[in-house]
Amino acid sequence: MEPGGNATLSRVSFEGFLDQVQDGLYVVDRERRIVFWNRTATDLTGFAPADVLGRTCHDSDLLNHRSTLGQTLCSEEDCPVLRSMLTGDSGTLPYILLMGTRSGRPLPVSLSVGPLRGPDGGVMGAIVLFRQMREEYQQRRLAMEIQKRMITHGCIERGGLRVHTLYHPVDEIGGDFLEAFFLNDGALVATVADATGHGISAALFTMVYKTLLHSSIGRFREPARAMEDINRGFLRSAGVEGFFLSACIATVDPLTMRAVSASAGHPPALLFGAMEGGGWKLRRTVGRRAPALGIDEEAVYEDETFPLEPGDLLFLASDGIFESERRDGSPFGVEGVEQFLAGYRGGAPLEQLLSVLRRESSLAQLPDDVSAVAVEMIRA
Repeated sequence: MEPGGNATLSRVSFEGFLDQVQDGLYVVDRERRIVFWNRTATDLTGFAPADVLGRTCHDSDLLNHRSTLGQTLCSEEDCPVLRSMLTGDSGTLPYILLMGTRSGRPLPVSLSVGPLRGPDGGVMGAIVLFRQMREEYQQRRLAMEIQKRMITHGCIERGGLRVHTLYHPVDEIGGDFLEAFFLNDGALVATVADATGHGISAALFTMVYKTLLHSSIGRFREPARAMEDINRGFLRSAGVEGFFLSACIATVDPLTMRAVSASAGHPPALLFGAMEGGGWKLRRTVGRRAPALGIDEEAVYEDETFPLEPGDLLFLASDGIFESERRDGSPFGVEGVEQFLAGYRGGAPLEQLLSVLRRESSLAQLPDDVSAVAVEMIRA
């Protein structure tokens, strides 16, 4: 006689069980055609099973999954459902995304995906669960708009310098911060910072850092002295036990062709030299070990001064780039950045680097915020 639990389960159909799940749920086959659509999915989206069964989940006029920034998640490169089937991995995307509804009003949801395996263990399709996140989305939307205005975006060219920036938060609101701005004498200040955690709390710490940076760098100019002043101000105004912020600051003077950098618990800056035929080769790492901001009020930071040559590229980045995993589980690391820049042959370098990182990720999505500033000394 079967144990009582197995006897009970034997009387429940697979479809009946899935239809009782309180989250929206659908099942796709290997071609991403929807073969099951539960009752909650209908309640949340307005689509009845007859509207979706037999159609693919990537149909542009159906679910149309996309990030809150408008980036599609339905391409072969970016689709977490397809990547889950290819890799056999399960997971929950670490941010809110939008999906289509019958009314045309986007539905903010959290999304979890996993492979559907047959009796032989082979992947037959995928199971997708989604939960509506309307209230959270509205709160994050406001914080995202504020943060967007605080961060340097795009490419800046001035005074013999070309500054590339990359800001790609894992969620709508990131715990990373980057900025590049010029002082009155033409020198550039570039910084990348990373607060503990994600979401609104981490974003608040980065805004405190921005305020303190502008106050300190104008008075002290040297990154290390500015870092010490920022550290003291951070502990006095925003110090919370267990929360801290790592940062790297570099100043670049295109007239003297010299740069100065200091770091606080952050990955070192990397200086690359231009290669014949294109690309860059790593010349040196820049940065001495020092505690992160918000840990020790008496922490001491050191400047490192170094010469620049025409064609050089100074690269500052958050650990989200270096710690991003390749498909074999190894970290992307400095070596990954070296390989990418050595093969660079034109275009937007940091956007291309982001594409490489995402292709290597198991679910086509990165597990941590990614940000970088690359300062290029334009050749005469």
